[in-house]
Amino acid sequence: MEYINNELCLGPLKKPLAPLCANYMRPIYVYDLDFVTQRFQAMAKALKGVRLFYAMKANPNAEVLQRLKTLGSGADVVSLGEIKRALESGFSVQDIVYSGVGKTVHEINEALRLGIYQINVESLPELERIGKLALEAGKKAQVALRLNPDVDIKTHPYIATGLKDNKFGMELSLIPDLKKCLKNYSASIELVGISLHLGSQMLEFTGYQEALQKLKPVFKDLQKEFATLKRFDFGGGLGIFYDRLDLELEESLLQEYAKITLDTLSDLDCELQSEPGRWLLGHCGVLITQVQYIKKTSAKTFVIVDAGMNHLIRPSLYEADHMILPLGKSLENMKADIVGPICESSDFFAKDRSLGSVKEGDFVAVMDSGAYGYSMASVYNLQELPLEICI
Repeated sequence: MEYINNELCLGPLKKPLAPLCANYMRPIYVYDLDFVTQRFQAMAKALKGVRLFYAMKANPNAEVLQRLKTLGSGADVVSLGEIKRALESGFSVQDIVYSGVGKTVHEINEALRLGIYQINVESLPELERIGKLALEAGKKAQVALRLNPDVDIKTHPYIATGLKDNKFGMELSLIPDLKKCLKNYSASIELVGISLHLGSQMLEFTGYQEALQKLKPVFKDLQKEFATLKRFDFGGGLGIFYDRLDLELEESLLQEYAKITLDTLSDLDCELQSEPGRWLLGHCGVLITQVQYIKKTSAKTFVIVDAGMNHLIRPSLYEADHMILPLGKSLENMKADIVGPICESSDFFAKDRSLGSVKEGDFVAVMDSGAYGYSMASVYNLQELPLEICI
C-alpha cells in the first residue's frame, strides 16, 4: 500500500481505493487481481515444477478463482460446496484435490461420481468408507494419505495442524493398518499420493524441514508396495507479515521455503504438489469500512466502524494484528480501539492503535484481508454480509 496525492492505493499498480466508496452502502472487500497474478507467478517460479492447488478456503471469490485458473492453478477444496464453486469457476475435475477431515457419505459419493483428481484421506475410517463406497459405485478412487509427522511449526495453536493432538492427518504408527485397508480395497482404491500439512502462517522452516525428512523414507517404503504412488503433496502454510508490508523479505522467505522443499524432495520419483492460500491472497485484499462514531471515555477513545468480527473474525479468533489505515492521509495521529457494531466485547479490529486522525463518515481500510476474510464472514446479529469488488 502507498499514499499517492494523499489517497491510499493498493497493489503493485497503485490503485486508489477512495473512488470505490462513491456509492458506499456497507463494508466492502476489495481484491486486486493484478496483485494476485504477481503473487501466483512469483510462487510458481520459485517452486518450479510443482503443481499448485490454490486453497479455496482462503478466498472462494469466483473472479479470484477464474484468474487463478487462467494462471495454471488447480484447486484444493474441503467441501462439496467448494467443489461446486471450483467447477462453476472453470476448473475441471482433474484440477481438484479434495481435503478435509469430515467428508460425508454424500460428499464422497459426489466426488466419486465426478471423478475428482485426488482425495486426501484424513483417517482410517475415512479410507474404509471411501473403499466401500467406491466399490459399491464401481469406481476406483485416487487417494493420498495425509500423514501427521507430529512436528511443531510454532504458529498460533488454532492454525497448527501437524501435531498428534490435532484432528488432522494420521499418525505414522497407523501405516500398517492403512496398508491393510488399501490392500483389502485394491479393487476400489488406488494410492497415488502422500499428503502433509503442518499448519498455517509459517515464517520459520526448521519444523517443516524436519517433517519432510520424516516423511521422505515413509514415501519410499510405501512406493515399494504400491507402484501407483507417484505424488508428494507438501501442503501450504507459507506465512505473510501482517504488521508491515515487506514484500522483499517475504520473497526471500519464499526462496528459502522453496530451496528446502526442492533440495529435500527432488530425488523422489514423483510429482510434487502444494496447496498455497494465504501467501497468494492475503496482501491482495482489504476490507473498507466507514467510521460511525468517535466515542471517548475516561479510559480511552473508541473508533466505531460499521464492519465487525462478523466480517473479519481473525483479530477476535487468532489475535491477528492487521494494519488499519485511513483512505485519506492524515498528518495527525490518534490512539484508539477500532471496534465494530457487534454485541460482543471481542468485536474489535485493534486495541490502543495509533491511527491517522479520523472523524465520523471517514473510511478506513483493514489491510491484508484477502485471505480468511469474507470466507469466514457471518450474518451474526443479522448484519448483512459485506460486498466484494475485484479490481
